[in-house]
Amino acid sequence: MKNIIKSIILTITVGLISFNASAQRGANVPQGVLTAFSSKYPQAQVKKWKSTSDVYAAYFTNDGKKYVASYSKNGDWVNTERDISRPSGLPVVLQSFLKTGTYASWHIDDMMRVRTPLQNMYVIKLDNHSGSPFEYEDMGSAENKMLSFNDNGKLLNVVNY
Repeated sequence: MKNIIKSIILTITVGLISFNASAQRGANVPQGVLTAFSSKYPQAQVKKWKSTSDVYAAYFTNDGKKYVASYSKNGDWVNTERDISRPSGLPVVLQSFLKTGTYASWHIDDMMRVRTPLQNMYVIKLDNHSGSPFEYEDMGSAENKMLSFNDNGKLLNVVNY
């Protein structure tokens, strides 16, 4: 019985190592992209790669947090995103803005930290309804905004989407 359990554990371990190695290599990910990614995030544990015609995205964990890093097909880093699940994960100035600012009554749909070669920012998506999917019929069309802030909490951009 002990040998069977050891065999099962060994099989699972080898399978997980193979999966992680396969995810690290990525299906059809150019070597330049893999090299750029591994030098920027040497401790990352890649879960999967996705690609479009000109961008490769690595979905990975690092220090217990989930990220998505995007690279051009020639290996240039485009950006890295990390979802923020609670307003308490935002800088205090942004928490205050969401509680007392122009959009205080709006519903938060999504929050993320975005790092690019040119700047780092926080992106917050909001809508002007309570978030219930059943309200769309009664309210007509809901207004949606995407707000971008710099690291100091300065509002950079407001986009309707």
